[in-house]
Amino acid sequence: MSGYVARAVPWTRVVLAAGLVVVLMELVRWNPWVLWPLEGTAVGLLAGATAWCFDETSASVVDTSPRGLAWRTIARTPGPLLLVVTWTVVVLHAGGETMFEHGDDIWVQGVAASLAGAAYTCWRRSCGEASPGLRFATAVVPATTAWALLRPLDRHLPVFPYGTTSPGGWDHSATGWVALTIAAVVVLCAVLADARWWRLPLGMQTHRR
Repeated sequence: MSGYVARAVPWTRVVLAAGLVVVLMELVRWNPWVLWPLEGTAVGLLAGATAWCFDETSASVVDTSPRGLAWRTIARTPGPLLLVVTWTVVVLHAGGETMFEHGDDIWVQGVAASLAGAAYTCWRRSCGEASPGLRFATAVVPATTAWALLRPLDRHLPVFPYGTTSPGGWDHSATGWVALTIAAVVVLCAVLADARWWRLPLGMQTHRR
C-alpha cells in the first residue's frame, strides 16, 4: 500500500497547501484584527487540498480494478491527515488570544472543511467523475475567502465569526460546522460502503436480496 500512497497522493500540492496554511495563520497571529479573513482562506485551502487527494486521473483504468473506492480512499488518508495535523498545530500555536478565545471552534472549522472536501470528492468519484477535487478546490478557496472578508449575513449566519461577533453568534457558527462534520461523515460512510442500492431498479433490488 505504501507504494500506492506515494504515487496516488499529490504530495507536492499537499505539502505546498500545508505550508501555505501555516503562512496564512502566522499572518493572522501577527494581526488578527486586520488579517482575520485569511483564516477563512486557510479553511478553504484545507477543504480544497483534501479534495485533491482523492482525484483519480486514471479513473477509466482504476475504476475497473479489483480494489474498490473504499480501499483507494483509505490508502490516500495520509494526505488529509497531514493537513489536519498541520491545522491542529497552527491553531494551538496561535493561542487563545489570536483565536478570540475560540480556538476549539476554529479547529472544528478546519476539520469540518477537510471532511466536506473528502465527502464531496468521494461521492463524485463514486459517480465516475475523475477529478472532482480540482473543480471543488477552484471554487471553495475563493468562496471562503470572500465570505470571510465580506461576512454577509453575519448577524444570522456567522460562518467565520470575528472578534466582534457575539457569543451567541459563535455558538451558532459552531453548531453549523458540527452539523457539516456529521453530514460529511454520513456521506463518506455511505459512499465507502458502496451504498448504491438507490440507483437500482426495484426488480434488481429484489433479485439482490
